[in-house]
Amino acid sequence: MATQHAVSVAANLERLLSVRALLLAALLLVMLAVHYGFELSLPLAPLLLIITALGLLTLASWWRARHRAASLRDGELVGQLALDVVGLTALLYFSGGWTNPLVSLYLVPIAVAVIMLDGVRTWAIMAMTVVGYSLLVLYHRPVVAVEHHHLDSFTLHVAGMWLTFVLAAALITYFGTSMVNLLRVREQALAAEREENLRNEQIIGVATLAAGTAHELSTPLSSIAVIASELADQADTANRAQLGTLLAQVAVCRETLGRLRMTASGEPSGPPLPVDELMQELGARLALVRPRSRLQLTAHGQGPAPVIRPEPTLQQALLNLLDNAAAVSDEPVDCSLCWNPETIEIDILDQGPGFQAGVAVVGGKDEGLGMGLLLANATIERFGGQVSLRQRPGGGAHVAVRLPVGSLRAAS
Repeated sequence: MATQHAVSVAANLERLLSVRALLLAALLLVMLAVHYGFELSLPLAPLLLIITALGLLTLASWWRARHRAASLRDGELVGQLALDVVGLTALLYFSGGWTNPLVSLYLVPIAVAVIMLDGVRTWAIMAMTVVGYSLLVLYHRPVVAVEHHHLDSFTLHVAGMWLTFVLAAALITYFGTSMVNLLRVREQALAAEREENLRNEQIIGVATLAAGTAHELSTPLSSIAVIASELADQADTANRAQLGTLLAQVAVCRETLGRLRMTASGEPSGPPLPVDELMQELGARLALVRPRSRLQLTAHGQGPAPVIRPEPTLQQALLNLLDNAAAVSDEPVDCSLCWNPETIEIDILDQGPGFQAGVAVVGGKDEGLGMGLLLANATIERFGGQVSLRQRPGGGAHVAVRLPVGSLRAAS
C-alpha cells in the first residue's frame, strides 16, 4: 500500500513539474518579448537567474521522481508548490509586482493543490499565495512609473485587485477541495460496494453449492437412518445407546437439510417468537449437534423480549457462532442476551485459546476466521447488524453481535 502511494505521489509530481516547465518557458518568452519588443527595461540578470535556478531544480526533481519514486511522500508535493509560489513571487518582484498582469498566475499553484493535496495543505498553499501577493503590493520594482496625481486612484485599484485575488483564491480552494472530497467519498463508496458485491457473489456460490449438496445428501441420510434403526433393534444394550446417538445425529442432519430446502424455496420459517425463546431453541439445537456442549444463557432487557420472526439464515448464523465457541472447549458456552427498544445485543464467550494475531483457534488448531464466521457476519450485516471479535479477559474469545430490532421486525 505504501509503495502504491509513493508511485501515485511520483506521478503527481511529474505532472506538477511538467506544468512548471511550461510556465517557465512561457515566462521566458514573455520576458524577452516585453524587454526587446515593447522596449520596456527589465532587469534581465536576476530574472534569468531565477528562471535558470527553477529550471535546474525542476530537472533534479524530475530525476528524483523517476529514480527515487519509492521514497516520495505527500510533503514532496507541498514543498514543490511552495517553491513555485516563492519563485513566482521573486519573478514578479523584479517585473512590476502587483502591476504585472501575470500576477494571476498565483492561481495555478492553488488549482494544482486542489487536485493533488488534501484540504489542510491546499489552504496552506492558498495562504502562501495571499502572503506573496500582499508583499508584492508593498515591495516591488516598478517597470512603468506611476504619476503622482493618480496615486489615490491607483491605491484604490491596488486594494480592489488584492481583495479580488484573495476572494478568487479562497473560492477556488473551497469549491475545489469540496469537489475533490466528494469525489473521494464516492470512490470509497464505490470501492465498498464492489467489495460487498464480490463477497455476495462468493456467498451465493457457497449457497448454490450447499443447496446441491443438500439434495445429494438426502438419499444417503435416509439409507443410514433405516439401516441404523434396524441395527438398533437387533443390538444389545451397550450398542443400542450408541446407535441411538447416531440416529439422533442423522435426525439433526435431516432437519438441517429440511430448513435449507425451506429457505431456498422461500417457504415461511415459522411464527414469530420472542428473541429469548429463539436463543433457547438454538441452545437445544447446539446440544444435538454437540452432545457434550452446554449453553449457559442469561437474558434480560428493557421490557418484554422483542418478538421477531426466526428467519432461517439468521438462526444459522447465530448457531454457527455458538458452534464455534463450543468447538474450542469442553466448558459451557456463556451467552448473554440483552435488549432495549432499538437493539438486541448477544455476547458469546468461550473458554478456549481465543484469537491469536487475528486468527481464531478452533479445536486446538488454527482455522482462520472460517467460512462459518464469514457467512454469519454477512448474514448479520444484511439485517443491519454487526459482529465484533474481542479477546476475553482471562482467556478465550468474545464474539459480540449487535442487531437492530427494527430490521428484524421489518423482516417479519
